[in-house]
Amino acid sequence: MKREYSYGVVPLKLVEKAVFILLIFHKGGKHWGFPKGHKDHQETDLETAKRELKEETGLEIETLLSEVPYVESYVFYKFHEKVHKTVAYYPALASGELRLQPEEILDAKWLPLAEAIHYLTFKEAKEICHQVAKLLAKSQEKH
Repeated sequence: MKREYSYGVVPLKLVEKAVFILLIFHKGGKHWGFPKGHKDHQETDLETAKRELKEETGLEIETLLSEVPYVESYVFYKFHEKVHKTVAYYPALASGELRLQPEEILDAKWLPLAEAIHYLTFKEAKEICHQVAKLLAKSQEKH
């Protein structure tokens, strides 16, 4: 079985004290998820995540909310070959002007966190969204 690794960001922004999350519609897999991609050369995991965020959405990390990424793993088939994929996502406040990469991204939506869970295509992405919601709830308790 082939193994693949990708790194991405769960982009968040605050709008009048409400948390919004950016979902993108991937052209390749025709699904709603988060920006992610493969490493280039000697990049660190976080450098890859930052670059992919910038390439796919035009956004940049303003504040990293956790240096420990949330990880999802799943199996899929690509050209009749079984692939075990692991993706590490860094939750972060993002800023900049949204500019989608047309070669890879068909659409994007900023949605309230609770609403975003219903848009996400795969259960693994929904779980990442739940983990981000828990992280944000904990940080609210501290303030």
